[in-house]
Amino acid sequence: MKYKMVACDCDNTLIATDGCLPKDNITAIRKIMNMDVEFVIASGRNDLLLTDITGEIGGQINLIGCNGATIRNLEKGIVYRNEPIPKPALKYAIDYFNAHNIDFKAYTLEAAFSKGLDLGDKLERLTGVGYKKAKDFDTEYVTDTDFIKELDVLKLVVVDEHRIVRKIQEELKHTEGINGVLAADVCLDFISHKATKGSALLCLAEKMGIKPEEIIAFGDTENDISMLKAAGLSVCMGNGTDEVKRICNTVTKTNDEAGVAYMLNNVFGLNMY
Repeated sequence: MKYKMVACDCDNTLIATDGCLPKDNITAIRKIMNMDVEFVIASGRNDLLLTDITGEIGGQINLIGCNGATIRNLEKGIVYRNEPIPKPALKYAIDYFNAHNIDFKAYTLEAAFSKGLDLGDKLERLTGVGYKKAKDFDTEYVTDTDFIKELDVLKLVVVDEHRIVRKIQEELKHTEGINGVLAADVCLDFISHKATKGSALLCLAEKMGIKPEEIIAFGDTENDISMLKAAGLSVCMGNGTDEVKRICNTVTKTNDEAGVAYMLNNVFGLNMY
Protein backbone atom coordinates (compact mmCIF):
# COMPACT_ATOMS: atom_id res chain seq x y z
CA MET A 1 0.00 0.00 0.00
CA LYS A 2 1.25 3.47 -0.88
CA TYR A 3 0.30 5.79 1.94
CA LYS A 4 -0.43 9.39 0.98
CA MET A 5 -1.36 10.96 4.33
CA VAL A 6 -0.07 10.70 7.89
CA ALA A 7 -2.24 12.08 10.69
CA CYS A 8 -0.69 12.43 14.12
CA ASP A 9 -2.03 13.34 17.53
CA CYS A 10 0.09 15.90 19.37
CA ASP A 11 0.40 15.47 23.15
CA ASN A 12 1.88 12.14 24.29
CA THR A 13 2.19 11.09 20.65
CA LEU A 14 4.12 13.49 18.43
CA ILE A 15 5.75 15.37 21.29
CA ALA A 16 7.59 13.93 24.27
CA THR A 17 6.36 14.02 27.86
CA ASP A 18 8.38 17.19 28.52
CA GLY A 19 6.47 18.98 25.75
CA CYS A 20 9.39 19.02 23.31
CA LEU A 21 9.37 17.68 19.75
CA PRO A 22 11.97 14.90 19.33
CA LYS A 23 14.52 15.63 16.61
CA ASP A 24 13.95 12.21 15.03
CA ASN A 25 10.27 13.04 14.58
CA ILE A 26 11.17 16.30 12.84
CA THR A 27 13.58 14.49 10.53
CA ALA A 28 11.11 11.73 9.65
CA ILE A 29 8.25 14.14 9.00
CA ARG A 30 10.37 16.32 6.73
CA LYS A 31 11.47 13.23 4.83
CA ILE A 32 7.91 12.02 4.16
CA MET A 33 6.77 15.53 3.25
CA ASN A 34 9.56 15.60 0.67
CA MET A 35 8.05 12.38 -0.68
CA ASP A 36 4.74 14.28 -1.21
CA VAL A 37 3.05 12.60 1.74
CA GLU A 38 0.55 14.94 3.40
CA PHE A 39 1.34 15.38 7.10
CA VAL A 40 -1.52 16.43 9.39
CA ILE A 41 -1.52 17.21 13.10
CA ALA A 42 -4.83 16.21 14.72
CA SER A 43 -5.00 17.56 18.24
CA GLY A 44 -7.35 18.25 21.09
CA ARG A 45 -5.68 21.65 21.31
CA ASN A 46 -6.94 24.76 19.58
CA ASP A 47 -4.84 24.84 16.42
CA LEU A 48 -3.24 28.18 17.40
CA LEU A 49 -1.51 26.26 20.19
CA LEU A 50 0.31 24.13 17.61
CA THR A 51 2.30 26.92 15.95
CA ASP A 52 5.48 26.20 17.94
CA ILE A 53 5.41 22.63 16.62
CA THR A 54 4.59 23.48 13.00
CA GLY A 55 7.31 26.11 13.11
CA GLU A 56 9.89 23.50 14.09
CA ILE A 57 8.78 21.14 11.32
CA GLY A 58 8.38 23.77 8.61
CA GLY A 59 6.15 23.72 5.56
CA GLN A 60 2.42 24.26 5.22
CA ILE A 61 0.71 21.79 7.53
CA ASN A 62 -3.03 21.26 7.77
CA LEU A 63 -4.26 21.18 11.36
CA ILE A 64 -7.23 19.40 12.89
CA GLY A 65 -7.93 21.23 16.13
CA CYS A 66 -10.25 20.95 19.13
CA ASN A 67 -10.73 17.20 18.59
CA GLY A 68 -12.08 17.68 15.07
CA ALA A 69 -14.14 20.83 15.54
CA THR A 70 -11.79 22.73 13.22
CA ILE A 71 -9.71 22.03 10.15
CA ARG A 72 -7.43 24.89 9.24
CA ASN A 73 -4.25 25.77 7.40
CA LEU A 74 -2.84 28.74 9.28
CA GLU A 75 -0.16 29.53 6.71
CA LYS A 76 -2.71 29.71 3.89
CA GLY A 77 -5.40 31.33 6.04
CA ILE A 78 -7.94 28.66 5.01
CA VAL A 79 -10.63 27.30 7.35
CA TYR A 80 -12.02 24.01 6.03
CA ARG A 81 -14.24 23.28 9.04
CA ASN A 82 -15.54 25.26 12.01
CA GLU A 83 -18.04 23.23 14.08
CA PRO A 84 -18.99 25.01 17.34
CA ILE A 85 -20.99 23.42 20.15
CA PRO A 86 -24.74 23.99 19.60
CA LYS A 87 -25.97 26.85 21.79
CA PRO A 88 -28.51 24.83 23.88
CA ALA A 89 -25.85 22.21 24.71
CA LEU A 90 -23.29 24.92 25.48
CA LYS A 91 -25.68 26.64 27.87
CA TYR A 92 -26.57 23.37 29.58
CA ALA A 93 -22.91 22.41 30.11
CA ILE A 94 -21.90 25.83 31.46
CA ASP A 95 -24.89 25.91 33.80
CA TYR A 96 -23.92 22.43 35.01
CA PHE A 97 -20.33 23.51 35.63
CA ASN A 98 -21.42 26.60 37.55
CA ALA A 99 -23.97 24.70 39.62
CA HIS A 100 -21.28 22.21 40.68
CA ASN A 101 -18.47 24.77 41.13
CA ILE A 102 -16.42 23.24 38.33
CA ASP A 103 -13.66 25.36 36.81
CA PHE A 104 -13.50 25.24 33.01
CA LYS A 105 -11.95 26.81 29.96
CA ALA A 106 -13.75 27.72 26.73
CA TYR A 107 -12.06 28.03 23.34
CA THR A 108 -13.35 29.83 20.25
CA LEU A 109 -11.46 29.94 16.97
CA GLU A 110 -9.37 32.93 18.08
CA ALA A 111 -9.81 33.36 21.86
CA ALA A 112 -9.93 31.57 25.21
CA PHE A 113 -11.92 32.29 28.36
CA SER A 114 -11.25 30.66 31.70
CA LYS A 115 -13.23 30.43 34.90
CA GLY A 116 -10.62 29.71 37.56
CA LEU A 117 -8.59 27.25 35.49
CA ASP A 118 -4.89 27.56 34.67
CA LEU A 119 -4.72 24.55 32.41
CA GLY A 120 -0.96 23.97 32.49
CA ASP A 121 -0.51 24.50 36.22
CA LYS A 122 -3.35 22.15 37.13
CA LEU A 123 -2.15 19.47 34.72
CA GLU A 124 1.30 19.65 36.27
CA ARG A 125 -0.09 19.34 39.80
CA LEU A 126 -2.25 16.35 38.91
CA THR A 127 0.22 14.46 36.74
CA GLY A 128 3.57 15.47 38.24
CA VAL A 129 4.81 16.10 34.71
CA GLY A 130 6.15 19.48 33.64
CA TYR A 131 3.83 21.07 31.11
CA LYS A 132 5.55 23.18 28.47
CA LYS A 133 3.26 26.11 27.78
CA ALA A 134 2.81 26.71 24.09
CA LYS A 135 2.62 30.19 22.66
CA ASP A 136 -0.95 31.14 23.35
CA PHE A 137 -3.39 33.79 22.37
CA ASP A 138 -4.40 35.67 25.49
CA THR A 139 -6.67 33.87 27.92
CA GLU A 140 -9.27 36.08 29.58
CA TYR A 141 -10.02 35.04 33.16
CA VAL A 142 -13.66 35.65 34.07
CA THR A 143 -16.11 35.14 36.92
CA ASP A 144 -19.32 35.85 35.00
CA THR A 145 -19.63 33.22 32.28
CA ASP A 146 -23.06 34.06 30.85
CA PHE A 147 -21.58 35.82 27.81
CA ILE A 148 -19.70 32.64 26.84
CA LYS A 149 -23.06 30.95 26.17
CA GLU A 150 -23.56 33.27 23.19
CA LEU A 151 -20.16 32.63 21.59
CA ASP A 152 -19.19 30.11 18.94
CA VAL A 153 -17.38 27.85 21.39
CA LEU A 154 -15.44 24.99 19.85
CA LYS A 155 -14.36 23.26 23.04
CA LEU A 156 -14.93 23.28 26.79
CA VAL A 157 -12.15 21.85 28.97
CA VAL A 158 -12.29 20.50 32.51
CA VAL A 159 -9.15 19.31 34.33
CA ASP A 160 -9.36 17.28 37.56
CA GLU A 161 -8.64 13.89 39.06
CA HIS A 162 -9.53 10.99 36.77
CA ARG A 163 -12.48 9.79 38.87
CA ILE A 164 -13.95 13.30 38.85
CA VAL A 165 -13.67 13.93 35.11
CA ARG A 166 -15.13 10.48 34.44
CA LYS A 167 -18.07 11.36 36.71
CA ILE A 168 -18.64 14.63 34.84
CA GLN A 169 -18.39 12.81 31.51
CA GLU A 170 -20.95 10.25 32.66
CA GLU A 171 -23.40 12.86 33.96
CA LEU A 172 -23.32 14.86 30.72
CA LYS A 173 -23.13 11.97 28.24
CA HIS A 174 -26.82 12.15 27.32
CA THR A 175 -26.78 15.90 26.71
CA GLU A 176 -27.99 16.42 23.16
CA GLY A 177 -25.51 18.14 20.87
CA ILE A 178 -22.37 17.68 22.93
CA ASN A 179 -19.80 14.92 23.33
CA GLY A 180 -17.23 14.49 26.10
CA VAL A 181 -13.90 12.77 25.37
CA LEU A 182 -10.77 12.30 27.45
CA ALA A 183 -7.71 14.04 26.01
CA ALA A 184 -5.73 12.68 28.98
CA ASP A 185 -6.57 10.82 32.18
CA VAL A 186 -7.24 14.12 33.95
CA CYS A 187 -8.38 16.27 31.02
CA LEU A 188 -11.94 16.15 29.68
CA ASP A 189 -12.91 17.96 26.47
CA PHE A 190 -16.47 18.74 25.42
CA ILE A 191 -17.08 19.35 21.72
CA SER A 192 -19.98 19.33 19.27
CA HIS A 193 -21.49 15.91 18.70
CA LYS A 194 -20.65 16.42 15.01
CA ALA A 195 -16.95 16.90 15.72
CA THR A 196 -14.51 14.00 15.98
CA LYS A 197 -10.94 13.63 14.83
CA GLY A 198 -12.08 10.80 12.60
CA SER A 199 -14.76 12.74 10.75
CA ALA A 200 -12.39 15.70 10.34
CA LEU A 201 -9.64 13.46 8.99
CA LEU A 202 -11.94 11.89 6.40
CA CYS A 203 -13.29 15.32 5.43
CA LEU A 204 -9.78 16.65 4.82
CA ALA A 205 -8.67 13.50 3.00
CA GLU A 206 -11.67 13.70 0.66
CA LYS A 207 -10.83 17.32 -0.18
CA MET A 208 -7.33 16.19 -1.11
CA GLY A 209 -8.43 13.15 -3.10
CA ILE A 210 -6.98 10.68 -0.60
CA LYS A 211 -8.75 7.42 0.28
CA PRO A 212 -9.11 6.22 3.90
CA GLU A 213 -6.96 3.17 3.21
CA GLU A 214 -4.14 5.50 2.13
CA ILE A 215 -3.93 7.12 5.60
CA ILE A 216 -1.71 6.29 8.58
CA ALA A 217 -2.89 7.61 11.96
CA PHE A 218 -1.00 7.80 15.26
CA GLY A 219 -2.64 8.21 18.68
CA ASP A 220 -2.52 7.27 22.33
CA THR A 221 -5.83 7.85 24.08
CA GLU A 222 -9.63 8.03 23.94
CA ASN A 223 -10.01 11.15 21.81
CA ASP A 224 -7.88 9.52 19.08
CA ILE A 225 -10.03 6.42 18.62
CA SER A 226 -12.31 7.77 15.88
CA MET A 227 -9.27 8.88 13.86
CA LEU A 228 -7.50 5.57 14.32
CA LYS A 229 -10.57 3.65 13.21
CA ALA A 230 -10.86 5.86 10.11
CA ALA A 231 -7.31 5.23 8.89
CA GLY A 232 -5.99 2.41 6.76
CA LEU A 233 -3.13 1.84 9.20
CA SER A 234 -3.71 2.67 12.87
CA VAL A 235 -0.70 2.99 15.17
CA CYS A 236 -0.85 3.23 18.94
CA MET A 237 2.05 4.70 20.87
CA GLY A 238 3.87 2.43 23.30
CA ASN A 239 2.63 4.72 26.07
CA GLY A 240 -0.96 4.54 24.83
CA THR A 241 -3.88 3.19 26.82
CA ASP A 242 -4.81 -0.47 26.71
CA GLU A 243 -8.12 0.47 25.07
CA VAL A 244 -6.34 2.16 22.17
CA LYS A 245 -3.78 -0.62 21.81
CA ARG A 246 -6.62 -3.12 21.40
CA ILE A 247 -8.20 -1.31 18.45
CA CYS A 248 -5.00 -0.45 16.55
CA ASN A 249 -3.27 -2.43 13.83
CA THR A 250 0.10 -2.07 15.50
CA VAL A 251 1.99 -0.49 18.41
CA THR A 252 5.17 1.58 18.06
CA LYS A 253 7.67 2.86 20.61
CA THR A 254 6.69 5.47 23.20
CA ASN A 255 6.47 9.22 22.60
CA ASP A 256 9.68 9.67 24.62
CA GLU A 257 11.41 7.24 22.25
CA ALA A 258 10.24 9.09 19.10
CA GLY A 259 7.82 6.29 18.29
CA VAL A 260 6.34 8.26 15.39
CA ALA A 261 9.73 8.45 13.66
CA TYR A 262 10.40 4.78 14.38
CA MET A 263 7.20 3.69 12.62
CA LEU A 264 7.54 6.14 9.71
CA ASN A 265 11.07 4.89 9.14
CA ASN A 266 9.80 1.31 8.92
CA VAL A 267 6.81 2.08 6.68
CA PHE A 268 8.49 4.48 4.26
CA GLY A 269 12.05 3.09 4.33
CA LEU A 270 13.65 6.32 5.50
CA ASN A 271 16.98 4.70 6.48
CA MET A 272 17.18 6.64 9.73
CA TYR A 273 18.32 3.81 11.98
